[in-house]
Amino acid sequence: MRKFIEQDREKIINILVNSFEGNKSVDFVVGKSATGRRILMEYSLANCLENGEVYLSDSGKSCVLIKFSDRKRKPFNLWIWDLKLALQGIGISRISKVLKRESSIEAVQPKEPFLYVWFIGVEPENQGKGEGSKLLKSVLDIAEDKKLPVCLETSTERNFKWYENFGFSVYASSAQFGFPFYFYRKD
Repeated sequence: MRKFIEQDREKIINILVNSFEGNKSVDFVVGKSATGRRILMEYSLANCLENGEVYLSDSGKSCVLIKFSDRKRKPFNLWIWDLKLALQGIGISRISKVLKRESSIEAVQPKEPFLYVWFIGVEPENQGKGEGSKLLKSVLDIAEDKKLPVCLETSTERNFKWYENFGFSVYASSAQFGFPFYFYRKD
């Protein structure tokens, strides 16, 4: 895998928009709209470029957005992204519901520093072929080098066993969003 370069922007956004179609958690935030997913992924990319790292697989078929929990920089451009996400991605009628969701997620996350896998996506036609596994292994290597635990959440049942095969375990769960939502951690 390699670190993000500006020429990767559209490729990464497209991978994430396509791989998270029908994802219960993403749909909860932005509805079932491809436009909403695109805005969420553009927002997430901007946030991770400021407070984490973004990688594209060597094949260009998968990507990962990671954040470091102890980085909380909020330059002006991220305030603009917050506004765009709220108004064009989430919609005014759902902002309160989404803010409650975000607050409940933060309440469960560890208090000590950790590496957060915000999004890991594989082009749908390449899922199940080892693309995501290579990427996740590289992320785990980064965390090991930095001596950080890795945390993530998922609502996608087919991913439960996959994360567990990498040594992740569930440390919390929730059904308050209308679907099972699991918090995973690997030390």
